Amino acid sequence: MPPKKGDPEQTVSEKILVEASRVYDARDGEEDSKDLKTYAAFLSRQDAFYKHIPKTLMDRAINLRPPRDRITCLLIGNHSAGKSSFTNWYVGEQIQNESVAIETAGITIIRRGRSRTTWKGPQTISAFPHLENLAKIDGVVDFLATEFSTSVEKNFPLVEFIDTPGLTDGTLKYPFDVDQVIYELAEHATMIMVFLDPIGKALVSRCMNVVERLAFKHAAKMSYYLTKFDTAGDEVDRTNVVSQIVQELQGRMRATHALKLHTMFLPERATEEVRRGLPNKIDELCQNIQREIDSRVQDVLDNLSKDCEALSAIVDEKVERNKKCVNHNRFASVWYTVLSCGFMLLLSVLAYWALLNFGETDVGGFCTHSDEPASVQLPSGEVIKEVSEGKAKVS
Repeated sequence: MPPKKGDPEQTVSEKILVEASRVYDARDGEEDSKDLKTYAAFLSRQDAFYKHIPKTLMDRAINLRPPRDRITCLLIGNHSAGKSSFTNWYVGEQIQNESVAIETAGITIIRRGRSRTTWKGPQTISAFPHLENLAKIDGVVDFLATEFSTSVEKNFPLVEFIDTPGLTDGTLKYPFDVDQVIYELAEHATMIMVFLDPIGKALVSRCMNVVERLAFKHAAKMSYYLTKFDTAGDEVDRTNVVSQIVQELQGRMRATHALKLHTMFLPERATEEVRRGLPNKIDELCQNIQREIDSRVQDVLDNLSKDCEALSAIVDEKVERNKKCVNHNRFASVWYTVLSCGFMLLLSVLAYWALLNFGETDVGGFCTHSDEPASVQLPSGEVIKEVSEGKAKVS
């Protein structure tokens, strides 16, 4: 969709992702829209050539899906770990409520839109087909929402944040199976950011159990952040907190050689002395998001090239087989004509023979019949004539 007048100028990456999405799905509402999705649906129909197309090409055409025009960052962690605060800081707008109390009780998707608006659960599921399985989990649709912001801070136009409820132990009951929801969302996430609170809540068993299970399948997507590091006490306390959390994570992860716990805090909420004295990896987190965006652009262009090559190969294969079928049918038509003519000639000869032998008629006049008796002249000069009684008469 081209930008409207008054919209900020799009970056190169944003233009590529948006235009690539339009190449796959024009979304113009016309039945004869010319996009890859329409071509793929047409080429993957079960026609006369369907079984002759290589399965790899046909599977690619059948499973062709438009790429999402932004990356998805899934935020998980314990209660009051600063997930909502980071989202608001990155967006540059107060989208999510922030409090020591449990403010995020549902699943909130934060993304850029043309106006500040909110979608409820049913509309969110309808707009994002990849979340269809999420709707199958009891109770989640009532606690699902999408928040749209017009912000263009940092790389927000190319980022989609999913804020999840804080994971706690004890008697707190969630209105849906929050663990299962997180596992399902992780399947579609580009990055999984684990936010851990340094003030005694990071090591709750529920949070660690979820992190452990996610790391088993999505370790490459995951990164770990010790948030609110400016509130972790003095240097000794900060060292102890980091050591305890790293030790707990290492005890639960299979591959820990790449495990890094990044410390971060919101720079606007810290004093100048704290900003100068404490390591803050929040800028590095923003750089990681930028790298994922660049990687997404490359992946989208690579998949676009492969999808176009696959569809072109299917077209070439069908055209070639159609040519062979045309030549075969043409050859068969010639033979059909020749054999038909030969068969008709044979029938004509057989019919004529039948008339000669059984119809006592000579339609063509080839066999003449005379009423005069036949005669034969012998060498001696005598002539023998046939008489009606069947006896020869010599003269």
